[in-house]
Amino acid sequence: MQLLKLKVLAEAGAVCDIEVNHDAAEGWTVQVTYATRRGERCEPLERQRGGVRTFATLDAVARTLAGLGLSGFRVNAAGLPGEEPP
Repeated sequence: MQLLKLKVLAEAGAVCDIEVNHDAAEGWTVQVTYATRRGERCEPLERQRGGVRTFATLDAVARTLAGLGLSGFRVNAAGLPGEEPP
């Protein structure tokens, strides 16, 4: 899903959940769950020319989502360097 589609979904109130995941090789990625007529659907945020969009910092994710009117999201920090398994 590209930013324009996410903006439309946010304005319509259809966004159910946003989860931000850390990938050690890539950076931060965003998974968006939204309501459809047939239930819910989950899609990653994509770059304009295709492929999953990655962010270098969590702050960059927050600024991008806030610019779309989305102030809340969950962070899955599993896999961060220095994290010990429970």
